[in-house]
Amino acid sequence: MTMSVVNIVRCVLLLGVLTLGACASSAVVHSSGGALMKIELLGFPGCPNTPAMRENLRAALEGAGAGLGSTFADVNQESLPESDPRRGWPTPTILVDGHDLFGMPAPSTPAMGCRIYPNGVPDAAEIRTALNGTRTGK
Repeated sequence: MTMSVVNIVRCVLLLGVLTLGACASSAVVHSSGGALMKIELLGFPGCPNTPAMRENLRAALEGAGAGLGSTFADVNQESLPESDPRRGWPTPTILVDGHDLFGMPAPSTPAMGCRIYPNGVPDAAEIRTALNGTRTGK
């Protein structure tokens, strides 16, 4: 009897660890003031602007007084299935709840490409401002 209880407890604990591991690996839900935002950074290893965008997004989320936390999913487009619509966004792109943070319309085809921002990769302040606008519905 005692052995079966121990086995059940082990199974429950293992299931809990596996579930938490799966949740932690996706890391896409961001809580801010009660609102939930799914933030994804789309890029791929050969994209020269992805590292700068990653650092700027991280800085924007961690910025003093931003109130945004620091959770986002770093998505490698090359690892996505061919049919995944996220492959169609040019990189680097920040998606919030599936929409481009800077207003680019959703792509119609899943063809990867590079994104050129008019003034270069947005800095942390520009990203923070855009995220705050998304959060407040502006």
